[in-house]
Amino acid sequence: MGTARTGVTRRSTLLSLCALVLGPLLLITGCGFLALTACAPGDRDDPRPRATVPAEVLRALRTASTATRQAGSARVTAVMTMGDRVSTRTTGTLGWRDGLNGALTIRYTGGTLVGTLRGLDIGTTEARFVDGVYYARMSDAFAAGSGGRHWVRHPHDSSANFAPNQSVELLLAAPDTRRTGRETVRGVPATRYTGTLRPADLPTRGPAADESAELRAQLSAAGVTEERIDVWIDRAGRLVKRAERSETASGTLHSTAYYRHFGVRVAPVTAPPPADTVDYTALLPSQATQ
Repeated sequence: MGTARTGVTRRSTLLSLCALVLGPLLLITGCGFLALTACAPGDRDDPRPRATVPAEVLRALRTASTATRQAGSARVTAVMTMGDRVSTRTTGTLGWRDGLNGALTIRYTGGTLVGTLRGLDIGTTEARFVDGVYYARMSDAFAAGSGGRHWVRHPHDSSANFAPNQSVELLLAAPDTRRTGRETVRGVPATRYTGTLRPADLPTRGPAADESAELRAQLSAAGVTEERIDVWIDRAGRLVKRAERSETASGTLHSTAYYRHFGVRVAPVTAPPPADTVDYTALLPSQATQ
């Protein structure tokens, strides 16, 4: 029993570290709290009334989603805070034409857990996105508890859904989405749109209904109550800034990302060696007793 309990504790610790590392990766790619499980953009066949959202706003956001998706790639800078626990700064280049591809560098810049992370030599993390699958580079201290493996592979190989235009898609599911004015984002004129999305706003009918029902249950279990989404769209209809604030049982999570140099060449990256990689699912508590 003691050995089994120790194994559960070790896996729980590794899982917590993975959550801190993978969280910024999921948030930067534009799905906010929904990215913690799956992206479920608004189902346009859902019969619920949408009269509160002006038609011109819906048209502008649909155009922006298409333009951002077609841009194919961009340089990204983002910051994130998880309450007072941790804050990060992320930079890199992403492409999303055929699955998500590219590389990011995440630096842990503050919060009560930064000392713990740096003590485990996780002050900076490399992330790789290869053919829609993403990997996070952990430390030697992590590898000591994971069979000598340094990389974590996230199991959702549908990460093409995490392209930046998904933030725009999420606004299409929010019942109060509105245009809030024009601003300049790092020298670029842009129009700002704002909305608040709650689990109850997800589609109840249509092709996404089953996925949405599962997602609502997961969000309820995580204590997620709502997400405020702001996007800034340039004159070409592309997403140049995204800000999201999620209310969860553990506190408020903030993330802001900037996108520039659309269409930039993305340097090819390769997947880490399988012998140095562990699946995120292998660290889940349910696997610890098997």
